[in-house]
Amino acid sequence: MKKILYEAIGGQGKGGDGLLTILKTLSYTALKKDYHVAYYSNYNAETRGSLVEGTAILSNETIISPIVEKYTTVFAFDKPGFYSYIPRLSPGGTLIWNSSIISEVQIPDTIKSIPIPINDIAVKSGFPKIGNMLALGVYAKTSNLFSIEELLEGMKQYLPIWRQDLIPQNIKILESVFKTLPADLLSGNFLL
Repeated sequence: MKKILYEAIGGQGKGGDGLLTILKTLSYTALKKDYHVAYYSNYNAETRGSLVEGTAILSNETIISPIVEKYTTVFAFDKPGFYSYIPRLSPGGTLIWNSSIISEVQIPDTIKSIPIPINDIAVKSGFPKIGNMLALGVYAKTSNLFSIEELLEGMKQYLPIWRQDLIPQNIKILESVFKTLPADLLSGNFLL
């Protein structure tokens, strides 16, 4: 009997955080593996710095509706995203959040919480725009859905030609996340 895969991944942040790049990379990667995919996003016309939300549903079964009641994974890059999406996270779901920006919050004990000091790691590493790849790497490592090689194929499909030059750096970040001990990543003791 085939195990049913259903991942409803969503989140919120600001334009420029890279949330939509995460969701599109996961969507294209899933398509390459012959999964069914539903994707949608919502963002203001001037996206850099404005509200950005998105959802990707990945399944090995037909997706009946793109409407998500409860998410299996949530990415929160800021406090508004944290507070908007926590109530919509399924019990046992995973919350991947930027602990450099989000602090003094209560985490329900019914979920798996993965706080990553994204901004701190980015500053220490000298790469200010790596937060989305850190979060994507943590998701891939903890979910065991996709390998680095599969994510690379998804990136090649999704990233426009003028962003293809980011792929080597993105892969380096993903490889570093996969090799890093969870305690080092969560504490910010992580450098590329």
